Amino acid sequence: MIKWLVAAVFIIFMGLTYGPPKYVAFADQQKQVETVYGEQKAYLSWQINRWLPFEVFAELVWYAPATGTEQPLTELEKMEIKRPFMLPGHWFSNYIWLLLPPLLWGFNKAFGFAFFAWRQVRSHQRNFFLAERRNTIIAYETFLKVTKDVPYKPFRLRRKAKQAREQLYDDYINSLTRAATDDDERILNGFVAKALMFNRDHDQRYLPLQLSMTAGFKALTRGEYRNFVKFEGYFEERMNQSAKQWLLETHGSGVPSMSELYEDWDARARNCAKAILTSKQWRPLTDLRESFRDFAKDTLYRILGKANSQQHRDELARFAEAYLTYSVYRYLPVDAQLHAYEQDYKKLIGKRIAAVISSYFPQEVTTNGARPDLFLSPSFRQDSHMGKLVIELVFENKVLPDGMPILSSTFYLHMPEEEPQRLKELERKITQANKNKEKS
Repeated sequence: MIKWLVAAVFIIFMGLTYGPPKYVAFADQQKQVETVYGEQKAYLSWQINRWLPFEVFAELVWYAPATGTEQPLTELEKMEIKRPFMLPGHWFSNYIWLLLPPLLWGFNKAFGFAFFAWRQVRSHQRNFFLAERRNTIIAYETFLKVTKDVPYKPFRLRRKAKQAREQLYDDYINSLTRAATDDDERILNGFVAKALMFNRDHDQRYLPLQLSMTAGFKALTRGEYRNFVKFEGYFEERMNQSAKQWLLETHGSGVPSMSELYEDWDARARNCAKAILTSKQWRPLTDLRESFRDFAKDTLYRILGKANSQQHRDELARFAEAYLTYSVYRYLPVDAQLHAYEQDYKKLIGKRIAAVISSYFPQEVTTNGARPDLFLSPSFRQDSHMGKLVIELVFENKVLPDGMPILSSTFYLHMPEEEPQRLKELERKITQANKNKEKS
């Protein structure tokens, strides 16, 4: 409001000072007229409307300059005197009232645009200076993102930012090829270098992998890993192994089979599982295993007598303990916990892998201490992928008192037209990262 008030005062001042005259007199036509100051010499003059200096708004009068007074023409004079309308001086001064408002408006707009452009240029220079000082891929990409759709795009600075980002990509890739100390690390470093090159070429920062999780889990049975969909099947498999080993050692001796030996203990196993879930500890299982082990030893001693050595009875008792242990595991909610674990794992594994790979480049840190990932999680995105990462869960043959199985992961990288590679170093780093998360 103040700005426009000042502009109005300026327009009035300029118009009154440099605008058209109020009277345009003709020196060749004079007349003596009566005024309040007596008889005065007057000139035929056009009385001009200074705001609108056009003939339609002007009038012929007798003007006495000595007293600054005027007198209208008589009707006869109006009919006899004909004078063309004219304005002295330059057209700019004559029409200054009409020209000043649009000129001021245009100047205000031009100044506003110029000031905005100046602020934009200064802002781009400041942002580029900050990116250059941090000298990270994230900083340069942030600058490129901010200046992508601005009215005054800094083409020169954007070109410099792209060149600096390309150079950083090259430096990171070269550092990876020099850093490997063993085969596993060399394989992982090679993959990270390929991921950097892929992201650079596709102008993205997301982990360029399609994550694929194998259903179920793998577990070690009879010296080799097998796939299982549910833990119930795995526990029954381990129970069958223990039963077969018991049978091989006691065949033809009159000792009852494992299923016969265990027949009266199944209800105890169920109750033991309930007690474990209630107490959140393994003490009920330890007590039941000791009781079943003693029962198995007593049965062996009663049937085989002293002919069977203590060492042999202890060995057979271990088969019985294993059978009972996996029987109790069956009654824990292990499969339900596995399902919950898989759901959480699918949500977190992409972030964990991205964070572990990003940790190769600790310089990608903002000044406020936050750690943005150079590689972002690919979860729920359809970015370009350079390959597939197959994830398999591996059972570590341990169960927590709430039924949660202890699992680890194996990662297999599938690249087009290449044999799958196991990323053992990535497995190790993920395991270490998980441990650090649990500690914190």
